Amino acid sequence: MTRDLEDELERHTIAVNQWLYAESAGLEVEAAGFAAPAAALAGLYARCLDHPNPATRFFALESWSEARRVALDEAVTAAMDEHVRAEEWRCSEGPLTWRNWKAFEREAPEAATLAAGFEHLVERSAAIVPALTQRLDQARADFAAHGTTPIHTFCWREGLTPEALRAFLLATAEAAAQPFRAALSPLSRAVFGREAGAAELRALYLNRMYEPTMDLFTAEHAESAEGKTSSAYSALSAVNSTLAAFERLGFPLGHVPVDTENRPRKYPGAFCFPVATPGDVRVSVRIASAHHLVDMLYHEFGHAVHFSGIRADLPFVDRYWIHSGTHETFSTLFEHLLAEPGFLREQFGFGEAAITQLLAFAHFKRMLTNTWQAAAGLTAMDGWLDDLSWPEVEARFADYMRRFTGVPMPPGLARLHPFVNALSIYPAGYVLAEARVAGWLAEMRAIGESAWWRSEAARAQIGEKVRAGGALRFTALPVASAENSAPPSSPTG
Repeated sequence: MTRDLEDELERHTIAVNQWLYAESAGLEVEAAGFAAPAAALAGLYARCLDHPNPATRFFALESWSEARRVALDEAVTAAMDEHVRAEEWRCSEGPLTWRNWKAFEREAPEAATLAAGFEHLVERSAAIVPALTQRLDQARADFAAHGTTPIHTFCWREGLTPEALRAFLLATAEAAAQPFRAALSPLSRAVFGREAGAAELRALYLNRMYEPTMDLFTAEHAESAEGKTSSAYSALSAVNSTLAAFERLGFPLGHVPVDTENRPRKYPGAFCFPVATPGDVRVSVRIASAHHLVDMLYHEFGHAVHFSGIRADLPFVDRYWIHSGTHETFSTLFEHLLAEPGFLREQFGFGEAAITQLLAFAHFKRMLTNTWQAAAGLTAMDGWLDDLSWPEVEARFADYMRRFTGVPMPPGLARLHPFVNALSIYPAGYVLAEARVAGWLAEMRAIGESAWWRSEAARAQIGEKVRAGGALRFTALPVASAENSAPPSSPTG
């Protein structure tokens, strides 16, 4: 790939990314503002589809197909906004839609109301199947023309085989199934006063799993950040305190803008967006609770450490072609600080009772990742490798979800899952990241100390991996183990 071609690719990539970031953050955007740079990218990547270097060739194929599907992605979004809504159901943000489900599920305390609203939106989502099918058909045609699938290109970049990845996801999910169910029951009773059904599990996944522990951060974190206890919680305090913590860790992020404003069309969770790697990296969070904000900041700032720390002189491919199995490992590593008893004492001044609660929360979230996200990743693998029809995709996802979480899910939920509805392999990266971080932490503790976040040797190793960008390879496929699925031990260390 010539330097001139790299410069052209980067220019148009930044233009598309600026539009995508603004749209995801709920800012005003020109409706078709993505079209011209996306078309330009499709043309530029088409020139590299037969490149002799497999990294360039596979990256070009993924990116060419993605650029060709930007308009189809927007058609899916438009179809969801038009059809996945119910005027007869309302929340504080207006008529019920999939965008404001997060508000509805906090405001619908009755089991029948929550379940009915959820089932209604899932039923309405049948209207978006033509848009989903058109997008999937386009992706399948693009990859079939080059004799491969996104599963194969993902695995090649991650240093895996599809067979090994599928076996890993299955083993991990099966090991986590029983511990997840054991953790789900008391959490659902604490939040809802009842066992979890499909609507409750979706609500926990989005943000309500933070409710039993949010008061810890409302009081304790305000004291740590501002030197006083306050019943009011300041998002600015949380951002500034977390930025200060990352600076003490040796990874200053003062140059990374953090958007915490709530907007009606803003993505309901949190994300880190590398608009230009490494020079323009942004973080967006839609706040649900104090604990949710802190948890999201550590995860997304982990991404920011990674994307903004990649060497600027690396080739375009190694700055921009980084799959979820790699970059989610960095975010998971830093998020894991909130499951380290020593760090929780140092940063927040928590006592043993609070630490015990937070370790139990971290365990639940890890098991949620290893069941829910494994189900999504396996559905994507089956959809591509077995050439499933759309109804078969829906049935497969529901089957995996019931098998791993124990909660019956309507097959139509696949239509509303942002990764499953595109048959994206991305969720597999979350599961890989959990296992890779477990191994990485053991390695850093061996070369450093139990408080690895204070170890110069561990910091140097993290920095070395960060700088490598997409060329980084984690050396081995992790193996699912009972230890990784075990409930937390006492808060020592």
